Amino acid sequence: MKDYYAVLGVSRNASQEEIKKAYRRLARQYHPDLNRGDQGAAERFKEINEAYEVLGDEEKRRRYDLYGEGGLSPSLFERGFDEFGGPFGDIFDLFFGRRQPRPHRAPRRGSDLMAVVEISLAEAFTGVKRTLEVPRHRTCESCEGSGLQRGYALDLCPDCGGEGKITHTRRSSFGIFTSSTTCRRCGGTGEINTHPCRDCGGQGIREVTDRVEVDIPAGVEDGDRIRIAGRGEAGSMGGPPGDLYVEVRVAEDEVFEREGNDLRAVVTVDMVEAALGTVVEIPTLNGRETLHIPPGSQPGQVFRLRGKGMPSLHRRGYGDLYLVLEVEIPKRLSAEQRRLLEEFQKLGSGARGGSGLAERLRKAMRPRP
Repeated sequence: MKDYYAVLGVSRNASQEEIKKAYRRLARQYHPDLNRGDQGAAERFKEINEAYEVLGDEEKRRRYDLYGEGGLSPSLFERGFDEFGGPFGDIFDLFFGRRQPRPHRAPRRGSDLMAVVEISLAEAFTGVKRTLEVPRHRTCESCEGSGLQRGYALDLCPDCGGEGKITHTRRSSFGIFTSSTTCRRCGGTGEINTHPCRDCGGQGIREVTDRVEVDIPAGVEDGDRIRIAGRGEAGSMGGPPGDLYVEVRVAEDEVFEREGNDLRAVVTVDMVEAALGTVVEIPTLNGRETLHIPPGSQPGQVFRLRGKGMPSLHRRGYGDLYLVLEVEIPKRLSAEQRRLLEEFQKLGSGARGGSGLAERLRKAMRPRP
């Protein structure tokens, strides 16, 4: 029966920390890269890895202590060891700084950022470009995001030996109890930066104020978001940056009310113009238009101007402009206005009044300058 404790040179009551230290010391001493051509060192290196495979695992160690090698799975060592490695990876790299990155130290994408820009309805109609100043973090150019001074690498954490956790083992008559806690010094990474980049202080990122030009398309609606790729927060460990999302706020307009791609507005005429009909010049977001109001138009009547609304953002065409008729009735009348209205009232429907009375009434109802 192989005595794995003797292979590592530790007692049977050795703690996991003592076993780990002995393994690292022997693995470094007999590593084939340091003993090229020495077949005996290569065999000894394999024995060391085999012993640590068992004793470094609490459950395997328990079975070995109770049943010897028979308590271990027959397939435990079937995978074997390559010439320069073992079940724990390349030990030479582990000791000399060329270890593979841990999964939790893999490159990570940066966070997305949000900015808000306010535009007018007229700018939403035509489209507009805006330049924003966005504070964000960018990958440090000096260390390329590694946080290390050029020419240096991360060192193994001396507190946890590169494991990222501290293991505590307690033996009792009921068995072996083990608990692990995240290493406070390295935060669970197993590595520490003893040569931080001078420009970023080891953070791998630098705070900057980014000037971003935003192309806001015609037809954009309030609350729409525009994505600008790669202008968010810097990634960690060389990961890609996040994106910047610009939320568009369209300010309320004094004349027009928006409903999707359609617009609504109010057109005001006096009561005589509503009764006799008139032509009104209407301002739109794309110039001025003429609106014909037919005789007898009523308050609240809606007129539609096709294609005079907002442009469609995702397809061709424009919405419509809806004009709601508002009839203005004077609150105070002059003596002449009252006399003419009373005369109009006496004529009933006004059919017998003739054009003369209508024209006089129209002129009388015009507001005085």
